[in-house]
Amino acid sequence: MEKHYGNVKPVSFKSIYEKQLYNILSDLRLPLMTVIFFTTVYVLLMMILNGKTDGESVANYFFHTIITFTTIGYTEGYTDSITANRLVTSVFLMVAFPLVYFYGLAATVQVILQGEIKHKFRHWRMYSKMEHVKNHYIICGFNETSKEIMRSFVKRKIPFILIDPNESKRQEIIEFGTTFYVIAQPQRRDSLLGLFIEDSKGLITTFDDDTLDIAIIVTARLIMPDKENYFIFSTSTSEMDSEKMKLLGANEVIVPAVTTGRRITSYVLHPPSPAMSGFLDLVAYGEKSNVDIVEIRISEESEFAGKSIADSLFKDKTGTNIIATVDSKGDINTIPDRNTILATGTSIIVLGTPKQLEKVAAYSKGGTK
Repeated sequence: MEKHYGNVKPVSFKSIYEKQLYNILSDLRLPLMTVIFFTTVYVLLMMILNGKTDGESVANYFFHTIITFTTIGYTEGYTDSITANRLVTSVFLMVAFPLVYFYGLAATVQVILQGEIKHKFRHWRMYSKMEHVKNHYIICGFNETSKEIMRSFVKRKIPFILIDPNESKRQEIIEFGTTFYVIAQPQRRDSLLGLFIEDSKGLITTFDDDTLDIAIIVTARLIMPDKENYFIFSTSTSEMDSEKMKLLGANEVIVPAVTTGRRITSYVLHPPSPAMSGFLDLVAYGEKSNVDIVEIRISEESEFAGKSIADSLFKDKTGTNIIATVDSKGDINTIPDRNTILATGTSIIVLGTPKQLEKVAAYSKGGTK
């Protein structure tokens, strides 16, 4: 398949933190190398002084070195020439302990107490796991809208990766409990490629800045041009900009002010009952329950294609009823009768349990369930 984004290389967020982690650990190279070098010198010195060159003596004098520097023993490594051994050990301690071991210990403690190792390692682990995420959604922008989306995704076990350009939001994102996130520019191709957009199911952008949303939509659609198989959803501050977003590649655009106004108007014109409001919220906007509603397109391979609802035995095979149909022009028939033809490309809106809807999806694509 031809690539549509040129020779842009994906950002490897794992490698970024891997390098930072190595840079921090590199601060320990000199003190650790110094400790290892002087320890080796002392072990060899004691072996030569006592005429011991066998392999067993290496372990014995290494142990002697450790207990000597921890000031809990002085003669466990030798029994002869005690005076000479003590003199060499004392001189070595006076020189090596303050200049080498104390320095090495202080440098190690300083790096650990700074907390950078833990911080970088936590991010490196997160990005390592993120590389295995598939069939996910990319959510652009951390705000109240995206928070609600992420809560719903978590409850429905839908994988996602959050991206936001604002470094000041990092701590808030962490406290929110976001599993995978990056702080980067979402309108950049290398950033989206680094979020494995080619393995994702869709992208959602919720910024209050329509210009940024448009830039993200254009970039994402440049990489993933198939509008029928890759979904891009966005919010917009105006209906005018929402139309631009659709023309530039968004599948659906929601104008929060318009949506809220229409819903309140529907309450005024049709005073809601508690049961009906609860049902609509549960099915259309709420948690995943034993009832859900979906729109499914009838493919050419489907055994329903070209048949009427009655002849297709739709209810007998799926256990559900078709509550509406949508023709190729987008016109909705909310009361389809049994003689309505399910033409190829027709979309059907079905209400049912998750298992029933899986059957509908399978039959509509030409398979069986």
